[in-house]
Amino acid sequence: MIIAPDFKKTQTFYIKTEKYSYKGYFLYIIIISDYLCTIVLLKMLYLPYIVGIIYFALSVFLIKIYTGRDENISTAVSYLKIIGLVLFGIFVFKLAYPITNFTFLNVYFLTLFIINLFFISLSLFRPIDYIGLLLNPIVFISLLIFIIFDFSIIGSQVERELYIHIIFSLSSYGLLALAGMQAFILRYQINNIKNINHSSLLNSFPSIEEMGRIMYNLIFIGFILLTLSLLSGVPYISSNLGYEIEQKIIFSLVAWFTFLYLILKKSNYGINDIAAANMTIGGLIFLLLAYLGTKFLVS
Repeated sequence: MIIAPDFKKTQTFYIKTEKYSYKGYFLYIIIISDYLCTIVLLKMLYLPYIVGIIYFALSVFLIKIYTGRDENISTAVSYLKIIGLVLFGIFVFKLAYPITNFTFLNVYFLTLFIINLFFISLSLFRPIDYIGLLLNPIVFISLLIFIIFDFSIIGSQVERELYIHIIFSLSSYGLLALAGMQAFILRYQINNIKNINHSSLLNSFPSIEEMGRIMYNLIFIGFILLTLSLLSGVPYISSNLGYEIEQKIIFSLVAWFTFLYLILKKSNYGINDIAAANMTIGGLIFLLLAYLGTKFLVS
């Protein structure tokens, strides 16, 4: 005897099963989301460590390349530079957001990120990878100090109207800092050639003429941005200037006149590369005192 199926019970069973599967599906999504959020939070917590390891590895790789011990890792270094820049940018954004309270720590890492951004962008068009021999260890040591020590979070409040001035300022600092590092390496190159001290590191650099051209191009573009930075800050100068703003204006003007004199001297009369490198480093020191120095004293 064939027993006919109970369609009502079967329909109820499928409905219950369907409801149960939907509940299980949503529960599964919640568990996965919570797990992913935990991983993201852990990665954000350990992000300075990860970025520090990347820049330490970049430092080691570049030393091996420019000392002639290994020449087959340029592609790996290129990818690692981009990964390091992206992760470093995430770290800086997390540290500085919202960009309304400027502390020494925020300004320092924002400047360091801008320098890295210009460095990697310009390295696509000009052979300036050797600047990473200085820049990568600076990033690594900075992150190491950030991990070890506690820094003050007290800073000055920034109005939104000053954002254009801040963008010009950070851009000029980035390019002129690269020019300062280029000047430091050029000075090292000239001194070692004079002393007839040739090495694989020295021989891996471009010619002195090319190094000088790269330095002057960085100075010229950075000087234009520094001029725009100073001009964009003029409307916000009032009679009641604080100590920090006064020191910033004085050091910025000294740096501006230093770079202006260097550009005019180079264009009209000519100047030897070692003197130009010394002036570039001096102008950069005044520029760093103008912003990072005053921020450090206030913090």
